[in-house]
Amino acid sequence: MPLAPSLPAARGPAPPPAASRTLVGVARPGIAPLAPGAPAEPDPELEARYQPAGELGATIAPMRFRAPALRNPALMRPLRLKQRLAPAPPSTRARTSRRAVVVVAAGGVLALGAVLFALLWPSAPPVTARARADAGGREVIELRCDSCPDGTAVSIGEGRATIAARVAQIPLASPLSVGENRMKVAIDRPGRGRDETVGVSIHVAYRIRPDLGTLQGERPSIQVVVEASKGTQVILDGKEVALTSGRAIESIDVTAAVTGLSDETKTLSRQVPYTVAPPDGPREQGMVSVAVGIVPLGIEAPGPSVVIDKESFVLAGRTARGAQLFAGAHPIAVRPDGTFAHVMNVSSVGATQFEVRAKMQGMAPRIAKIAVRRVDRLAAAAKEFAGRGPIGYAELAAGGKDHIGKPIALTGEVLEARRQGYSTLILLSVPPASGCKEAGATAASASPGAAARSPDACKVRLVHGAENPAQRGDVLTAYGSVAPPFAAPGGAEIPEVWVEFTLKGGR
Repeated sequence: MPLAPSLPAARGPAPPPAASRTLVGVARPGIAPLAPGAPAEPDPELEARYQPAGELGATIAPMRFRAPALRNPALMRPLRLKQRLAPAPPSTRARTSRRAVVVVAAGGVLALGAVLFALLWPSAPPVTARARADAGGREVIELRCDSCPDGTAVSIGEGRATIAARVAQIPLASPLSVGENRMKVAIDRPGRGRDETVGVSIHVAYRIRPDLGTLQGERPSIQVVVEASKGTQVILDGKEVALTSGRAIESIDVTAAVTGLSDETKTLSRQVPYTVAPPDGPREQGMVSVAVGIVPLGIEAPGPSVVIDKESFVLAGRTARGAQLFAGAHPIAVRPDGTFAHVMNVSSVGATQFEVRAKMQGMAPRIAKIAVRRVDRLAAAAKEFAGRGPIGYAELAAGGKDHIGKPIALTGEVLEARRQGYSTLILLSVPPASGCKEAGATAASASPGAAARSPDACKVRLVHGAENPAQRGDVLTAYGSVAPPFAAPGGAEIPEVWVEFTLKGGR
């Protein structure tokens, strides 16, 4: 092997005898020694024709030469030869090729990901739906379709509606169940618009709704129906509701609110606050609101209480057109204009109370309680009435509305008496002896008649729910209860009494 020129020759082991072979075993094709392993004679012509190559491991032809001795024998160790013959590091071109493959592969992965993203990523749904209550309190599905022009017909099952301002409310044949509700929406766009059927999912976490079906019961009530998923805490009107299989019913008694006479349609309203705490959601608060009309009912005869000495009396009055009327369990015929009149029989002497109830679909009933007492003699009833501690005119005039409903007994002269339907209206003038303290009326006016004829005498309006034979100028004693004052023409108020019975003469 050639050495670096700067290294001087040094003594070392003698080189092995020259052999006719290449240094690394690669010979020029077609040239090979005739006697391998035997010394060959030099051929002057061959040596002149071929010159030695300077490349390691690429000797062109065999040639005889004597290599100088190596000064460093370690250069011939196999380890050094192995290190020099180790594979060379990868070329720059190979690294570039691998990088190109990696870039192309990464680009393919990104392109495939973009395609999958476009195909699989959920886009905004064309139709959204939610459950809600309409103005009448009925449960509907509110559908919103941004691609639907006005006039688009949408339907879910038998429920149909028309899109207006991209929104429609579809009525439901039955309420949705608590939880996930999947359904199909048929969309029919006007003209040549695209028709399609899309699926929607409506989740109902809980439902709190009023039920007015029990308003027509023996004791009218409003029910609040609660439905919620398992683990939900519901507080209704400040009290926690115990759910059984996800359901509970709370009743609100409204008997007192619908009991009493009223010639006008009143409104029964209730507001019940609630709090719902789902197991996996935020706490929500709201209000269950109920507003429903009460059927009007006015009793013209016999009034809230009556004492009779006969076997019958007339039940008469007015209610709403189309209403149903019951006296206890017995139906009473109602005329087309809402008036009614029915003869009621009392089979025996004694006191009883019955209930008159006016009913109409979609409204709360109106209940009026009437007390009836049959006696043998009205004079005996007058003595018993005194045991109830009735008030007189002085207390009536001083107490005003505070005495409404209290028993009262008044004696005076009849100024006017006339029939009005099935009742009798009497204007009674109360003398000073019976408690009148009007100016100009003195105790010296001895008889009740004299005081009654005075223009300054006190006046009371009597309403007797029966036919009364009293006439102008009669002295009459009326037994009954205090009613709200009557508004006379001109704005003045006159005390009024609901009469149970009357007797001629004073007490």
